[in-house]
Amino acid sequence: MRHLGLPSALSRLGSTPSAAIRLWNGRPAPRTTELRELPLLELFEYEASPWCRRVRETLCVLGLPALIRPCPRETLRVEGAYSSLARHKPDVKGRLIFPYLVDHTADVALNESRDIVEHLWSRYGDGVERPRADALLNGGALPRLIDFGLLAGPSGFRPWAGCGLTVAPSSSPAEPLVLHGNEPDPGSRLVREMLCSLQIAYRHVPSDAPNVPHLEDPNTGFATFGAGHACRHVAETYAIGAPLSHLAPVPEPNLGDARRSWMSPLFTFL
Repeated sequence: MRHLGLPSALSRLGSTPSAAIRLWNGRPAPRTTELRELPLLELFEYEASPWCRRVRETLCVLGLPALIRPCPRETLRVEGAYSSLARHKPDVKGRLIFPYLVDHTADVALNESRDIVEHLWSRYGDGVERPRADALLNGGALPRLIDFGLLAGPSGFRPWAGCGLTVAPSSSPAEPLVLHGNEPDPGSRLVREMLCSLQIAYRHVPSDAPNVPHLEDPNTGFATFGAGHACRHVAETYAIGAPLSHLAPVPEPNLGDARRSWMSPLFTFL
């Protein structure tokens, strides 16, 4: 974890209130009607994004596994900018905004969080008892300002670059890792953040088991329960350097479609 520059005690301290502000939403909900087959879902996202958080919660509530392809920021000054460091962003079709979900089973691709949530519930929500917290937070009834505040709040407790915000150099595993966990679990969050900053693709399997997170690395045969061992393995096996600074400039050459970011006013003059 030394590559990401975040003491583990401080990191865990901020992970718990991040879940509390979202009312611990994102645990798998009871399902009375089993799906005939699990859909093939691919999600391009990054951990610190408020909008991606909404989609991750929905996937977990519905118990839908998905291939996560992390796309952390290279600059906070504009949206849509990336360099040759980017591992997954070149595969995004259309506008380079996140989250971006590809549902290979339904043959659709979406990149607005509310559209994604509506699609997932309408197609895969039969037989699922929707939790009250999820209906409140993601059901569309909250005023926009309150909705955004509650979505962005967890990132306020996790402001460090290595918390799934900016990219850190890493080696790329041949096969995706497998992470069993859920959105509000503090330990699962620590592992997701590291995998995100390092751009390591992984298959996320929603689980409310008491021993999550559980990480499996088919490239090395490694498997463990608990965030500490999982993060240590990922860092020692794949991390090469520290994440980019919050003040990182727009990459040059820029291979993306840079647009003004909602964060831009904070960094324009820095």
